[in-house]
Amino acid sequence: MIMVTATITAKPGQRDAVIEKSKDLIESTRLEPGCISYQLYASTEDKNVLLMLEQWENPEVLESHMQTEHFKAFGVAIKDILAEELDINIYSADKI
Repeated sequence: MIMVTATITAKPGQRDAVIEKSKDLIESTRLEPGCISYQLYASTEDKNVLLMLEQWENPEVLESHMQTEHFKAFGVAIKDILAEELDINIYSADKI
C-alpha cells in the first residue's frame, strides 16, 4: 500500500475556498480503482493549513490518479489561493 500526505497551505482568508474546490476532487477520487482512502483534514494549530491523507493500493494507481482530469483541475483551481506550494510526501505502507 502507498500513503500520501499533501499539506495544503491556503492564503489568509482562502481556507474555505480550498475546501470548497476540493469537494469534486475528493468525490471523484474515491471512485477511482485502487483508491483505499482519500480524506481532507484541518490543522488544529494553523487555520490555513489542510492535510490530504491518501491511501492507494500501489504506485501505479497513484500515478494514474495524478493523470485524471479532476486532479489536474484541482491544481489549477487552487493555484492562486495557496500561500505556498503543496508539500507532498509519498510513503510505502509496508511493514519495516
